[in-house]
Amino acid sequence: MANPEQFAKNMQAYADLIGTNAPLIVRTAALAIDQAVVLATPVDSGRARANWLVSVDGPAQKTIPPYAPGKGGSTGGANAQAAIQQGQAAVAGYKFNSKAIHITNNLPYIGRLNEGWSAQAPAKFVEQAIEAGIRAVSRMRLLTRNRRDGI
Repeated sequence: MANPEQFAKNMQAYADLIGTNAPLIVRTAALAIDQAVVLATPVDSGRARANWLVSVDGPAQKTIPPYAPGKGGSTGGANAQAAIQQGQAAVAGYKFNSKAIHITNNLPYIGRLNEGWSAQAPAKFVEQAIEAGIRAVSRMRLLTRNRRDGI
């Protein structure tokens, strides 16, 4: 027969674990999305990759020059690495009481790139990056207590 008191304790333990893991879940999703979108962004001068700006509590309102200017994609790797590092530093500052993590690209042509304007990247690479974030979170083990704890 079910014990209501034990059930209530188990449910509270689940809630506590989810609350404890929530910031980790958000950071994991943001890092996966940022990495996927940066790496999928077509590169010529490096500007589009460099302009994936990650911020906490509000979207970036600016554009920046490439971290490593180039031509014909010659500095794509350097710009990707720098953009991902910027994202990692911003995500590290996320706290559970923060409003949100924003991944923004304010270049006027980023929408066209996402629609397939460049042969270097498939259309909807932004949406595919979001799916990568969902997959990263779905692989996480959110409840870390073992069965001996009664949960």
